[in-house]
Order: sequence, then structure tokens, then C-alpha cells
Amino acid sequence: MPPQFARHPLSKQLAKVFPSLKKPRIEVVSPRLCDDAIQRLAPSLAQYVGCTIVDMNPGAGLWSSKLHDFLKPRRHVLVEPNQDYLPFLQPLLDAPGSRYKYKNWDGEKVRHPDAYVEEGLIPDVDEARKEGSLVLMVANFAGQKARRMDTDVGSKAHIRAIDFTHSARHNRGFHAYGPTRLLMWMTDEEKRPLLPRTVGYRHKLAAYLEASFHVEEILGEAAKDTKVNREDTLEIESRRRVAERMAKEGIVLPPDRQLDLKAVMYNLSQTSRNWHREFEELDEGLKSQRISQFMGQPPGPLVAVGRSGVKKKGTPSLTPEYNRWRLLRNVLMGENKQIDKANQYLRKQEEIDKLDLEAHRNGIDPKTQEELLVTLDAKVREYKDALSSLSQKDRYRLMFMDDDRRAFAMDPPLLMWDQRKAEPLIAQSDEFWPSKEGLSLLDFQPKIPQPFPTNSEQSTYFNMLATELMGVKGPNNIKLLNKIAPGAFEALVPKVSAFTDPRRGGRRDVESIRNRVLTPEQLYGLAMAWDKWLFKPQYLSDSMPQSNAQVIKIRRGVRLKVE
Repeated sequence: MPPQFARHPLSKQLAKVFPSLKKPRIEVVSPRLCDDAIQRLAPSLAQYVGCTIVDMNPGAGLWSSKLHDFLKPRRHVLVEPNQDYLPFLQPLLDAPGSRYKYKNWDGEKVRHPDAYVEEGLIPDVDEARKEGSLVLMVANFAGQKARRMDTDVGSKAHIRAIDFTHSARHNRGFHAYGPTRLLMWMTDEEKRPLLPRTVGYRHKLAAYLEASFHVEEILGEAAKDTKVNREDTLEIESRRRVAERMAKEGIVLPPDRQLDLKAVMYNLSQTSRNWHREFEELDEGLKSQRISQFMGQPPGPLVAVGRSGVKKKGTPSLTPEYNRWRLLRNVLMGENKQIDKANQYLRKQEEIDKLDLEAHRNGIDPKTQEELLVTLDAKVREYKDALSSLSQKDRYRLMFMDDDRRAFAMDPPLLMWDQRKAEPLIAQSDEFWPSKEGLSLLDFQPKIPQPFPTNSEQSTYFNMLATELMGVKGPNNIKLLNKIAPGAFEALVPKVSAFTDPRRGGRRDVESIRNRVLTPEQLYGLAMAWDKWLFKPQYLSDSMPQSNAQVIKIRRGVRLKVE
């Protein structure tokens, strides 16, 4: 018997039911993992005792039953389209006094509360308000592809997240019962666009969510290396702040569910490249004379050798360890030069940002402000001239570093990852089945009151602008508006004061604001300005969403309907 089956018998049961599936749905099979996740959620879940749970894709039902036992809901609707799971769920349905109800729905019905009301599964809105019952949604769409025409988003987890935030803006769907919370299981790859850890991964999906929800990762696998990483100093400071929040709130994670923060900090002490540790170990070995520089000779003090390292007649050969150390040293020296060069420019940008904040401080007299703005404009021009001499590669590196620093410096930080209350619980791969790929549990908590209320048209404009501005690769700036509609930048940006207020994510030099660091307030302001713009393209008025069941993408007049 494989070890994961011995540890979690539910894995063996699932393997018997689904022996031929190439990629079955990923299931939670560890009872203790469920208990630890619920314990982490317990303080905020207390208000949901006696609630109504709508549970989509409960699968084998382990997580569902654990949550049910903790919350003791009035009703718990299990919506499981795959009837192969019914033998796992039947004991829950047949238990004395069971409050579980089962439906094998798929598709449109799953998202519409009217279908549940018609079947007597949940009360209507008026009755629910009388009984004071909150709605908690639970879902597992991990790894499921969506059948849709818009290929930009191919994950069902992403589609459901979009539907959920769209409904929240208008108090529709399950949000008609009140601000509705969602606990959703998904893979690490699916999680990244919804909860990015760097501005480089912040796209339209994150922008949709940030406007209406606070999203936090409750549980997941240990973080994996990604192609885009931000500066380590930012990550170290982010973890330090989270440690302070956890201490203040008394949040304590089980020891085996915590990241080894000492190892994390060590890896982040220089950069996030694995070869740094190798270089440090070789460097320490050579300096402490544990590693020899020359073949066939005992370790000793380092001796200068030629730059080429070509062996001369009569001289001993260099050891592979020494040659590796010298290669890594040269790479490190080149990297440090690049970092130093970038920091020279970024320090100038930081000086400009500080001056911008000073010019906008409360109580500043108009004359002083005018003098500061004149100085600020001169420094901006000087900085732009300096940037023009850099290669495109160097400018891109500067832009990404600058964007991450700006996002982290905002109050609160722009990325929801940096606003987390605690570090995620660490799960092991064998706590899921199949164990090749683990899951993360994301908690979508609605912001109350809704900070950016919109009507149907304005919501569509918000989606369209977020999609167009943040769906394009590369560090594009806000002037990309003119590619959506000629004159949009000049017409709309002056209408949104947040673009020039550094306290709200703005800058004096508006054109230096890249789209990946647009705040929800700025996007909302653009949507409101677009709504009032007399010269906006007329085709948009014919592309309004007809229902919450549709996800609409508008791109230069094309309307795509999604299943």
C-alpha cells in the first residue's frame, strides 16, 4: 500500500472509485488538515454558526462534513454533479436529523439562488432576512477547465471568482441575501492571478477582486519559485509585518504547518537565487581552508591566478570547487553592478515621490506648495532625461522594481498578499488525492460597505478598463487608454483626482504610473468618468451584460458570451 494511502485511508477509497481517470478532481483527504484550517478560520467564522451553506463540488465530503460539524448550519446544500461521489455523501444525507440536501446540478443552475428556492433547498430572500441566516459558499473547482469562447481565462475557478465579484457589485445572486463569503479550493497555479505576490503577476482578475473583496490564502503548499520575483527586502519586510499582526492577534499556527522562516530569511538575505547559497558555502570553505584551491594539494591561503584560468606549464590544476566559486563570483559581481545601477535611479525616483508627498501634505500653504511643484517638475524632467539613456532591458527592470516598491509603500499595501493577517498554513502533497498536485484554500471576504458601488453599465466599464489596461503584457502606462478609444487619456485622467494625489497612489508625473499599480479607486474613477464621457465609443452601449451568468469581455467592439 502506498504511504499516502496508509496515512489517509480516504485516498485508497477514492483510487478504487476513480481508477481510470487521467486527471480526477483533487480532493482533501487529511482530517487533520481540515481541522487546522477550520481552527485558523474559527474567529471570523463564529458569526456563521447556524448559517446556510451552499457547497459546490463537495466530492468525497471530508471538508464539507468538518465545516458542517463546526458551524452546525440550518441547511447545507451539496451540489455535486458527479454522481460517482454519491456513495461518499450518502452517509451524510442519511444521518438522523440530517440537514444536508443533495443536487447533481451543473452549469447555470449552480449560480442562481432562484433555482435553490424553487426546489425548497433554501428560503427566499425575505424569509432568510427574517431568520437572520447568513450564506456561506464553499467550492472546489481545482484544475477544471472552463468551456468558454474567451480563452484569456481558461480556469473554472477564475470564472467563478469573476461571477462572484460581479454579483457582489450589484447585490445580485447569493449576494442578495447579504454580503456573501466564499471559501474556494484551487491549485497553486490558479491562485496566482487572484492573489499575486508581486506586481508582475497582478492582472485583471486581481483588479476585479480588489474592488469588492479581501482575499486571503488560508492554506497551501510551500511557496514555489516563480519566473517573476520582487526584491527580497520587500518580502522580508512583508513577513515581518505579518509576524507582528499574528502576535498582536494571538494567531498561532501548528509548528509543522509553519514555514521555516529562518531558512526563508536566509534565502532572501541576498536574492532569491539558489546558487547564492552555493556560492556562500564555497566562499566560506575556501576562506576557512576546508576546500583546496589546487588539485593534489592540501587547502591553504588563496593564491592569485590568471584571469583566464588557463593552466600554465608546471603549475597545478585548479579544483572544480574553486573554478565553480570563481564562476559564481563573477556572476554575482555582475548582478550586484546591475542592482547598484538600478538603485541609483530608484533613489532619484524615491526623492521625487517624497517631494510629491510633501507638496500634498495637509495644511501646506499655497505659495510653498507652488514652489515645491516647480522644483518637482524640474526633477521629473531631469529623471526622464536620465532614463532615456538606458537600454530597454534596463528600463524594464527599473519599472518592475519601482512598481513593486510603490505598491508596497501604499497604505494599505496595494497587493492583498501584503495585507494578510497570518501566514498560510503549510499543507503536504499527500494530504490531497491525487497527491501529484496540492491545493490552496482562498477566503473571499466581502468588503462592507461596498467601497465602489456601480450600476450595470459602470460595472461593465470597470471590467472593460481593467481588462484592457491590465491584460496587456509589459510595463505599459496609463496612456494605453488612447488605444482603447482616441483621446481617452486626455479626457478621463484629469477627471480622476487619485491620479495626481500621491497619498492615493498617484504621481505628479501621471504618465509614469504603470497599469499594474492602478488602484481600485483609480480604476473606479476611470469607469465613472467613462460613463459620463460624451464621446465614448457607441458600441459599448450595445454590449451590456444581460445577466450575472455571463462573463463579458469587450475588446474593440467584440462581445463574447461565455457559458
